[in-house]
Amino acid sequence: MTTRRRFLGSTLLATLAVRARAAAASPAAPAAQQDDETFWRELRREFTIPADEAFFNTGTLGSSPRAVQDVVITHLRQVDGTITHWDYKPEHPDYFAGYRPELELRQKLADLLGATAEEIALTQNATIGANVMAHGLTLGPGDEVIMTNQEHVGCESPWLLRSKRYGIFVKKVAVPLPPRDPQQLIDLFVNATTPQTRVWAIPHLTSGLAIRFPVEAMCRLARERGILTVIDGAQCVGHWRVDLRAMGCDAYFSSPHKWLLAPKGCGVLYINRERLPQVWATIVSGQWDNYRDGAFRFMQIGTGNLSLLKGYEAAIDWHARVGPDRVYRRLQALGDRVRAGLRQIPQVRILSPTHPELTCATTVWALAGWTGTELMDQLWGRAKVRCRAIGEGVRQCCHVYTLPEDVDRTLETVRAMTRERRA
Repeated sequence: MTTRRRFLGSTLLATLAVRARAAAASPAAPAAQQDDETFWRELRREFTIPADEAFFNTGTLGSSPRAVQDVVITHLRQVDGTITHWDYKPEHPDYFAGYRPELELRQKLADLLGATAEEIALTQNATIGANVMAHGLTLGPGDEVIMTNQEHVGCESPWLLRSKRYGIFVKKVAVPLPPRDPQQLIDLFVNATTPQTRVWAIPHLTSGLAIRFPVEAMCRLARERGILTVIDGAQCVGHWRVDLRAMGCDAYFSSPHKWLLAPKGCGVLYINRERLPQVWATIVSGQWDNYRDGAFRFMQIGTGNLSLLKGYEAAIDWHARVGPDRVYRRLQALGDRVRAGLRQIPQVRILSPTHPELTCATTVWALAGWTGTELMDQLWGRAKVRCRAIGEGVRQCCHVYTLPEDVDRTLETVRAMTRERRA
């Protein structure tokens, strides 16, 4: 069964590649030939989500395709079934992670993110990356870190701990809900900056309300002021193209087990090579003081699950075979479909930004007369549509396992709920 599934997945993606090359060779070929619904429906079958269920909670966890699941499961069984053959010799493969540099995987991540392998560390999630940066920078009493009041607790808490323990000053700027345009978000940080400001901790996309920050412009402005930029990209890798070199940030961390559909517990931390010597390792093992091998010293965390890293690599390969730009276009189009439909329902209030430069595949919205939890439960109970309650509304994240009819089923359910309330 595993072999058959892997064959089906590779055949589908190979067919896509042939079709894409043919379309590219014909200037007159319409975009629909490259991204037709037949392909996406076939791709949906590569996921083990039941066909009658719609999953819109990628912002918490992505659903890995069968090809990724199979790699993890096969490797787990291989490790336990052949563990007596492991001789612990350095020239032979390891049976666990946490000590070796994993250069091949780091290079694949670097290629995806516009970086170099030496600037990439493998972590478990974005929270680990946030902690490395908050505790690893040399900051003293009175040094200022600016962040928003919309941070995920995993990104906010490390800076607050550092403030309580060592006396740095954390300044939170209040984000307008929703923001009017990108410049309004830029001005929040610029206007709050003082001579004591050392770090701008910026969310690339907020978890709670899906507010997309103009990080490229903000990193440029921070650099002009001698301020370090630490970017929370937990919601971004696999969601849209991330080019760290073009962005110009000093550090960036993410959780690819969300939008890149990697196994759960797969994270990434990028530190610009110019900043690497300035960041202390705070979770340490044998290579903690190895400054020759770039970000490798931040991977010294003790025994880890090598099977997850095998699946991590498989997820990057799968993403590449589907075509990153094709994925990003699809996700944005589905997000636009959600917002367009919601705008037609008077009782709905879209809580996320609607400015074209601030939107993405995620929409947070509320329905008059219902709490967020009630709305989440109604969507699931009536239509098997899984969103996540966020405050007074729900967060709806579209991905490649989303079909247009999943969006339409959501909208029809909401319309039915409004009719019942009026009656």
